Amino acid sequence: MIKRTDRKSQIDKYGRILCAALLAVYFVFALTQSNAFKGEMFNALKVEHEKNDSIHKGWEKSVDFRAEYVDLQRLEMSIINPRGSAAEGNIRFWITDQEKKVIWQEDVPMSRLAEAKFHKGIRGTVITIKKQMKKGNDYTLHLKVLEGSESQGITLKSKNITIYYNGFNVKKYVMLLASILALFILIFIPNRLNEKWNLWLSRGMFLITPVFCYVLMERFTSVSLKYIGIKYGLLNLLIYAAVLAFFYLITNRTRWASILSILCTSGLGIANFYVTRFRGTSLMPVDFATIGTAANVATQYEYDVNTAVLWNGVLILAFVILAVRLQCSKGVRGKKRFVPAAVFGVLLAVCVSVFGSTDRLSRLGIHIKVWDPTVSCNKYGYTSVFTSSIKFLITEKPTGYSVEKVDEIMKPYVEKAEKHNKKVSGKKPNVITIMNEAFSDLTVLGDIKTNKDFMPFIRKLDKNTVKGTMYMSSYGGQTANSEFEFLTGSSMAFLPGGSVAYQYQVKDTMGSLATTMEGQGYQGNLVLHPYLSNGYNREKVYPLLGFKDYLSIGDFQNPEVCRSFITDQEDFNKITSEYEKAKQNSSAPFFMFNVTIQNHGGYEKDYSNFNQEIKITDTSSNPSVNRYLSLIKKTDDAFKNLVSYFKKVKEPTVIVMFGDHQPKLPQEFYNKVMDKENGSALENEQKKHEVPFIIWANYDIKEEEVKAISPNYLSAKLLKVIGGKVTPYESFLQDLYTKYPVVTGSVYMDKKYNLFSIDTLDDLPEDLKEYWMVQYYHLFAKDKRDDSLFFLKE
Repeated sequence: MIKRTDRKSQIDKYGRILCAALLAVYFVFALTQSNAFKGEMFNALKVEHEKNDSIHKGWEKSVDFRAEYVDLQRLEMSIINPRGSAAEGNIRFWITDQEKKVIWQEDVPMSRLAEAKFHKGIRGTVITIKKQMKKGNDYTLHLKVLEGSESQGITLKSKNITIYYNGFNVKKYVMLLASILALFILIFIPNRLNEKWNLWLSRGMFLITPVFCYVLMERFTSVSLKYIGIKYGLLNLLIYAAVLAFFYLITNRTRWASILSILCTSGLGIANFYVTRFRGTSLMPVDFATIGTAANVATQYEYDVNTAVLWNGVLILAFVILAVRLQCSKGVRGKKRFVPAAVFGVLLAVCVSVFGSTDRLSRLGIHIKVWDPTVSCNKYGYTSVFTSSIKFLITEKPTGYSVEKVDEIMKPYVEKAEKHNKKVSGKKPNVITIMNEAFSDLTVLGDIKTNKDFMPFIRKLDKNTVKGTMYMSSYGGQTANSEFEFLTGSSMAFLPGGSVAYQYQVKDTMGSLATTMEGQGYQGNLVLHPYLSNGYNREKVYPLLGFKDYLSIGDFQNPEVCRSFITDQEDFNKITSEYEKAKQNSSAPFFMFNVTIQNHGGYEKDYSNFNQEIKITDTSSNPSVNRYLSLIKKTDDAFKNLVSYFKKVKEPTVIVMFGDHQPKLPQEFYNKVMDKENGSALENEQKKHEVPFIIWANYDIKEEEVKAISPNYLSAKLLKVIGGKVTPYESFLQDLYTKYPVVTGSVYMDKKYNLFSIDTLDDLPEDLKEYWMVQYYHLFAKDKRDDSLFFLKE
């Protein structure tokens, strides 16, 4: 029988071996991550300036600095400018070398001077320099106001002028590697502490585990704990304490409870790090339902790390090594096991009480922006927002909802639809609808100069065309929600924030554009998506929406590929071949829905099979953005060919194309191209949600330029353009569109094009509350639902 001391010795021995192996692997990994230490370096220069001293004509300052790196990129300063874009005059910036020779100069309009809103992230006035310096040499930065009156009240907000370099931080890189090597020493230092000291140190580590988890998680998101504050920090600690209590309950060891808590936190933290980087919004509970879809496209991204992630790895390893080396007690026995169970029960009850109640969270000052949870995560802490979002998986029933109330709302539209449908006659056109992956016009963000137009055909297309701007619920991802809104006329405004309707809400047959087209004699009724068929639960959902067939990547033979995706041209060729095949069998009008894949994210990589035609020619140029715009040019070319084909088709045909969302692009691009001084914060944020849509016909239709619409109205708009029959629900949507042309997951717009944020559904205008009730009835009434409201009568 092995003695207790021998057993502890063996555990310590094998624990040290395992930790040494982990350190060796991590050291090799860190050694290959030198790129994380390349990039933005900065140095803050101090300008001698009296508080409230006005910047006007004749004001001149200079500051000496030594070039710490070679590649000087830009400078940043924070200016209080009461007149904003109306400010008059110019300020000159220039740099001289040791010989007083001017090596760079730029005159900047005073109207460009802006105030920084935060210390990090959102910049004030940024002046691009892009000048090669001699490292170690002395230089002088000069500032002089050439024109501008004192009455404008322009002043420096901060004495700091920050200059940014591209460089390699050798010091931090060496420190990281040295820290990992130092942990090897920790492994082999003998643990000569007596049992009592081991016990108390082990318990101490156990008690500080929630704090360590909290620090780690926010380091993954690069959020300052000071910015979150003590109150919200304590709420996050409450969750980590509950997690720790759970692991102690099942392991009965302080050591393993701590280690499992740290690993659990780290796993969630690194997952959130990459999801946020790729998609632009934080990982939420609902995303775990789409893990299969995420896996489908996971190989298209580059999984680089930053210095915060690398240092987190060091901290995690250090914690695990200490936990393994310290000897802990066996844990509680017998009736004492009820104590950790009771503690966990109490903590769990408190967490459910606090984070499961919207009212309680509101009283604590927590208001989660469900359409952009990253903002809330940065303010309240990631784990508190993640935990609070679990309740959003349950769809809220509208206040005052009843089947009788929906009947009352829809009664006039039953009569209106019947009256309209009796007048519908004549041959119906073929209808081809295309939701184009990440298709957007980035000029909505700001002035972008390119070597040539990236969508010349679509811009000039105006004859027999309805086109305009569509506001989407999502940005950078969640494609399926855009198609859900388009096909069903539903809005993500009334579903749990961050949810994917195809995963959670579509569980029964629903009226859709597909059932409406089938109800008036259309053939085809198929979906084409040139990618894996199982994404977003589509294989199960499409039949529920009335589609008869679903073509995916397996239905293509040796297709043309750009990067690693089937091209839009190849996709559109499939559209024409399916149309021709259908017409050989029947003269009935043809309908299909197409979801493309060519422009999917992963713009960071170069590919040998991708000819990049488009380049931005101003300072906002970015390799990822250039690749994206080059893809959009390929879409424009392919759409031109599709239109050319159907121009020659004798049968009347309508083609609809719209983007599902804008792409997620590097933040530095948005910083440069977006003018955040003009328009409200809400209006500027919604620029990232704007995409173009086109309805083109090969016969005479009334041309129209639509200022604003959202995808939930687009199918009803299409039916109006083609003069098709409508369901009472589609008639309801056509009427509602005239009052509120945009209703998305985050905003609504009135008929005067004023934007309003959707914070609480109960605060919506009465018409939109009725829309909420009708949608809830459509999705969840099931056996009580009157299908004649959503399906055409036979």
